[in-house]
This record gives sequence, structure tokens and C-alpha cells, in this order.
Amino acid sequence: MKQFQPPQFLRGIERSPIRAITDRAKPGDISFGLGEPDLPTPGVIRRAAVRAIQEERNGYTLQAGLPALRELVAGDYPHLNLSTDQVIITAGSQEAMYLALMTLVEAGDEVLIPNPGFVAYPTITQMAGGSSTYYQLPASNDFSFDLEDFKRQLTPKTKVVVCTSPSNPTGRTFTSDELRGMAEAVEESGSGAFVISDEIYRDLYYTGERPSSISEFYPRTIVISGLSKSTCMTGWRLGWILGDEAVIRAAHLLHGYVTTCASTISQKAALAAWTDEAAEARKQIRSTFQMRRDHLLAELRGVGQRCVTPDGAFYTMVDISRYGTSMEVAEAMLEAGVVTVPGNAFGSEGEGFLRVSFCADLPVLTEGVVRMKAALTLMKKPII
Repeated sequence: MKQFQPPQFLRGIERSPIRAITDRAKPGDISFGLGEPDLPTPGVIRRAAVRAIQEERNGYTLQAGLPALRELVAGDYPHLNLSTDQVIITAGSQEAMYLALMTLVEAGDEVLIPNPGFVAYPTITQMAGGSSTYYQLPASNDFSFDLEDFKRQLTPKTKVVVCTSPSNPTGRTFTSDELRGMAEAVEESGSGAFVISDEIYRDLYYTGERPSSISEFYPRTIVISGLSKSTCMTGWRLGWILGDEAVIRAAHLLHGYVTTCASTISQKAALAAWTDEAAEARKQIRSTFQMRRDHLLAELRGVGQRCVTPDGAFYTMVDISRYGTSMEVAEAMLEAGVVTVPGNAFGSEGEGFLRVSFCADLPVLTEGVVRMKAALTLMKKPII
């Protein structure tokens, strides 16, 4: 019997390195691995879901999603003057990213991706038949944007540029000036590229005001976002994609075959995310994560460990370059009972770092740092 071979577009694709290490966690391990808030979904959203389950029929919605929800999402981007036809509600931002790249990219196209950047970007690009190129967010400068390097990486084959702010894995954000510089560079390159702006962490910020979106400076922007992180709804699978009408029309066609529609109950519950009660809950969630960030950074620096101060999201990059490769150190951490993600999973600029999430209570963060120190001590490298 002929042995099964996956189709060409799946060959060479492996499980996410994040999952590959976090799935090996043992009972009692402390997880600083997955990017998943541990706080409860705001009560106003949970009550809306219960009401929908108990009182309403919950068949399919329109494939693009509930019109009322799409109108709320569009309203968050008044500068784009969107109609509801330019918004699709998706099964999380991951589906939205898949739709965007599979719609925009074909064989021979280049996708310009941040290094370090989220692991799905080059993987989906490969599935679409494109090739990944990279602009550097240099570790030597705490992963800040390097405009000159960005300009050097733009070519006539650049079909898509991916912009992530706040960043996964670094938590750094782009300033308005940096986003404007990026937009002007793409415009001046003559490539006609679309920008995909991954904004899933945009409402988790510690900079005083919500970070800008590159869509404010570059009209050919496709925005990806959702409620998973900002309102602790990862399992609800509720995201969206919005932007250029022709692109969204094509993405809608693919969405219909991939998902049919996002969960009806999740969509109905999500309507409550634009209430005053939900806005106050998001503010409290931000405050909790900022307190955890400050606590973790203090604990790490208190034992002599260099780490990057994130502007948003819930990760810090911890410099472990003097102890070994990021994978070697992540393995040692796992043996010591703490799950981290090796920085090289996100690109070459992440080598020498671990991505450490602060989705845990303060005592757990403290104990996690104790275990990290023990792991590095056992590696017989310089002791922190």
C-alpha cells in the first residue's frame, strides 16, 4: 500500500515550537510559556453568553458575522471609514492571520516579517507559497525598530509587510513616529505592498495611552485583532480581519469554506465587550498585568538577570546568552519545573533569550524566578 504523504504545502511544516515545549509540562510545573491570560473573562461578557444560551436560538450567523458586531469593530477605526462589508468576524485572530496571508500571498511573493516575530507568520507564508524575508528588531537595542534595516529589506517582490505592535514575543511597541516611518518607507519603495497589522495585544499596554495603529498612516493596511488577550477570551475564539474591500471580499470567500462562521454564542457575548462595564474590566486587567510585569522584572533583576521592559502584551525577553543556547536553557528550565519558550523560536534575533510570560499571580512569579535561578545554577554556568 502506498504510504501517505501530506500535500506539498504542508511538507516541512512542524508543530509550533511554543507548543512543542509547553505541551511537555509536568504536573506542578510553573508555566511561563503560553500567551494565555489566567484572569476570568469579564462578568458582563459571561452573562451575555449565558443569556444567549438560555434564551435564544443559536444557529449560524451570516458568514461574515453579526452585523451589529461588525459595526462595533468598524467603529474602532473611524479613520478608515469602514462599512460592515469590510469586516469579518473570525475564529480568533489566528484564523484572521491565516485568511490575510492566504488571500494576499502566492508563489514568488515575499512577506517581510519582524525578527523576532510570532511563529505563525513564516509558517503560513510557506503554506501560501511565498517566501519570508525579515527586518530586524535588534536584541542589542532591546528589540527596538530599526528603520534603516527595514528600508534595506524592502524589494519590488515585497507583497506584504507584517507589523506587530505590541510585539509577540518582546512586548515592545512601535511609536507613532516609527509607524509613520514604516508607512513612508513602504510607500516610497514602490512595491505597492499591503501591511498586515497584528493588533491582538493593542489593548494591553503600559505606556499611558493606547498605541497607534499603522492603519492611521498607511491606507493599504489589513488589521488583525480580537478579544482573546484584552478580555481574557482565548477559548472563545473571537477575532476579526478588516480593511481594503477587495481583499476582505476575497478573504470572506476563504473564510466561508474554512470556518462557515465564528461561534454564534461567542459573537453574541462579544457585543458586551463595548459596554462601559467591559471597558472598566479591561482597565483592571491592564492594571493587573502591569503590576505583574513590574513584580517579575524586579524579581529577575534582583538576582542579576537582564530582561527587557515590555511596553505591552504580557511577555518579557530574558537574556540567558551567557548560559548556553536558548533551547539548551529552556530544556534546563523544564527540568527545574518552569516552562519558558526559547527565543530562537521567534527568529535569529531571539537567540540568547527566553520569552517569559507573566500570566500568573505574584507568588507564582516569585517561585518561578527561584526555579529559573536553580536551573541556571545546575547548568554550571555563571550563577545569577
